[in-house]
Amino acid sequence: MDRKEKIKNIDEYKKRRENRYKKRKIKKLAKPILFSIPVLVIIIINLCGNAIVTNYKYEINKLKKELRKKEIALDELKMEELKNSSITNIEENAKNKLNMDYPNKNQIRYIDFNN
Repeated sequence: MDRKEKIKNIDEYKKRRENRYKKRKIKKLAKPILFSIPVLVIIIINLCGNAIVTNYKYEINKLKKELRKKEIALDELKMEELKNSSITNIEENAKNKLNMDYPNKNQIRYIDFNN
């Protein structure tokens, strides 16, 4: 309908006014919604990113604890190896477990390299 056209009855006039009002109301509602959608998307992406980072940090801490336990076990094994590799322990193990002893004088043979 054209504005210049005359309104024939009051009901038609009221209907046109209501339609204009509804269009304005929809436009007023559309602006905040259009603004809030990107903001919400950004917030959701940020929250998801933070959740992923938090999971990675948790995994890193878990792996660090596991590494520390394995380092402690390795240190214990090294200490055990050092304990078993000392000369006095080697001599003691040879005498007790293997029944080894220093040779007697009649068991020693001398080799002459001058020939």
